[in-house]
Amino acid sequence: MNLNTLGVCGGNGVVLHPFEGNGLMGNIEPRTVFHTDNDAQWKLNFSVEQDKSTEVKYSRSKVDVIVGAPDCGHSSVLSYSRAKKLSDPEKNDSLNTFIESVQYYKPKFFMMENLPAILDTFGGRMDEIFAGYRIITHIGSVSKWGNSQMTRIRLVIVGIREDMDLATDDYFRLASNTDNLKTTGELLEGLKEEDIATCNIREPEDFEVHLFYQGDKKIRLDKAKELWMGEYQDKKKWPVNSGNLKNQPGCYRNFEDDYPLTARKANRQFNHWGLMMSPRELARIQGVPDSFGLWVNEDRLLFSINKGRTTVAKSPPYEIGKWFYDTLSHIDILAQQNLIKL
Repeated sequence: MNLNTLGVCGGNGVVLHPFEGNGLMGNIEPRTVFHTDNDAQWKLNFSVEQDKSTEVKYSRSKVDVIVGAPDCGHSSVLSYSRAKKLSDPEKNDSLNTFIESVQYYKPKFFMMENLPAILDTFGGRMDEIFAGYRIITHIGSVSKWGNSQMTRIRLVIVGIREDMDLATDDYFRLASNTDNLKTTGELLEGLKEEDIATCNIREPEDFEVHLFYQGDKKIRLDKAKELWMGEYQDKKKWPVNSGNLKNQPGCYRNFEDDYPLTARKANRQFNHWGLMMSPRELARIQGVPDSFGLWVNEDRLLFSINKGRTTVAKSPPYEIGKWFYDTLSHIDILAQQNLIKL
């Protein structure tokens, strides 16, 4: 593809991976949660640099596309359940970095993935924030992009610079792509248990965790497995005794013959065997191919497991980045054939 792409708040690169070797210039990532020593996780999959600085570094004239997924915690019900109020998106450094990058570089196209609730703050001012762009907004289950998480509802904003051919807009209209969705059992098929090479690893059975909304109470993972496979065998959600928390996101178990629930990092999600889901299992649910490496330091396995889960769970499903890349590639081919003008 002849379009140069800059990641801005692309995490550890799940959303950017389709662009690797196809015009990706680098990634500006100010969030510390996505950095490992010497950017080891990033370097597993990318030949270009991940930049911790938000200072101007790339040439304006060379940035054709910006892709990213800035923080969504400001609009998340999880944020509300912890702090009893939603934080202000307008004060979020990650979100501001993305917006300011679009305003500075003025790329031909941009794509931002986030929670639909962000529109409560920015929806009426989208034309002002992204002045000079035609905006296409998609809201819905990520199954529309071909990912199997029916319950994961996301917002995808595509910006097309006003001087781009109007015909390009039609290629970003989203058609439903739900024909090839898979159950949890199908998605996890063939994984080798306790496989460091693929990061299909998890904490030992005697490891104690806080299950979400259980206060200070900890539970061993072998006890959690016993309950999931016994007393709670018919339940998808770990029982919560407190009435005011029953409608809040909690701790989930995926059923083998059903579509996977929304991927959560850390102590939030178990597989159909009653085991806390490994980074690679979460990657499979997020549509991330096994060819996408997950960094593991054998001397820091618990840290590696946490980083692996964060890398794949706190990112858009892989299919969203692939859809945007494929659409741009098609438009680029049409431009080379002089069928549209870029």
